Amino acid sequence: MATSMKRSSLRKSQAPVICYFCKGEEIHWKCEDCNVHMCNSCKVNVHQGLQSVQDHNVVSIQDIIESSLGSQEVTSVVFSSVLNSYTTTVPVVHTLLCSNDNFVYFTHFRLGQWSENNKFVKGKLLKSSIRTMQSFKRNIFDMAINKNDEIVFVDTDDTTIKTLSSSGNIKTVLDPSPMQITGIHVNRDNDLIAGLREKGPVFPAHDFSARQVRIFGSDYQRKITFEFDKKGNKLFTYAFRIRTDSRNIVYALDCLGEDNNGRVVAVDINGRLKFTYDGQNNLGIFKPQGITITQSNTIVVSDTGNSSIHVLNSKGQVLGLQLLFDDLGIRLSYSLCMDTEGHLLIGCGHGQNEKYGKIHVVKMTDSLL
Repeated sequence: MATSMKRSSLRKSQAPVICYFCKGEEIHWKCEDCNVHMCNSCKVNVHQGLQSVQDHNVVSIQDIIESSLGSQEVTSVVFSSVLNSYTTTVPVVHTLLCSNDNFVYFTHFRLGQWSENNKFVKGKLLKSSIRTMQSFKRNIFDMAINKNDEIVFVDTDDTTIKTLSSSGNIKTVLDPSPMQITGIHVNRDNDLIAGLREKGPVFPAHDFSARQVRIFGSDYQRKITFEFDKKGNKLFTYAFRIRTDSRNIVYALDCLGEDNNGRVVAVDINGRLKFTYDGQNNLGIFKPQGITITQSNTIVVSDTGNSSIHVLNSKGQVLGLQLLFDDLGIRLSYSLCMDTEGHLLIGCGHGQNEKYGKIHVVKMTDSLL
């Protein structure tokens, strides 16, 4: 049965909040960088005219109130139904993509070692099986699709980013050395986004460690690098899965240690930290593995530590949380993607006494799409 929770209410201020510039009481905006409140007129005529505040984050008071009140309810029914389940040809579906022409792409990889099961597969989902269109042995640990319908990918034993064309040609397009690649994504503007780190041990991350998310244009030239927040703190430890929404907000799954505990880090296009999410206190260790974004900018995250799916809005508030194995018998959810019909695909590892992982196609509750 569905359950719901309400967040704590916002305490009312004892003193009236006034416009910082004109001292009027009809405020509508707050500059989070300056920490000042403003009326409509002063926002346009005074604050925006200051040269030093061009990149500042100005938010509406209404958005602040709605965020503080947390009016959204948290549902435990994320999926209305499981539409189909497919057995793959790999032990674990580590990465999973859906293209606009309804092909699915998935990989299995092993970090630091070769295995006969390391494989890239392009397929078509039929009524009861996956028709394999292309398959070859390769140790690919992350991939994306660009606007040329090329697969952009990274091998575990390589420090370069390559593309695979529809005709099967592979070419190197970017070499960020001496940095090592931790994850990749292509956004709606065809920019390539890469998680990067310095060479050497992954954990622990030290003060001198370089842990970044970097955006490259479609010409693979560097545009911007995200590394520190406004206070000089590191934004990332190991950004290994990256996605963006329709406004190009960057959402990275950030691994914090060798036990795979992690968090979601959201950063806007100017590098400002929007939120971090590290799971729910009433659950076990949050171990995010897969992430995807719906057309309405809802963030869906798979959590292998609790065999669950977390659904967040663009402010980092929890909208839904469902236990996969207990409710649906789905286990080891490593990867997620949305298809062209708005269905969620969940890539999983093999179960007990099974050889191959599965891809489950599920319909999400309409209120979460």
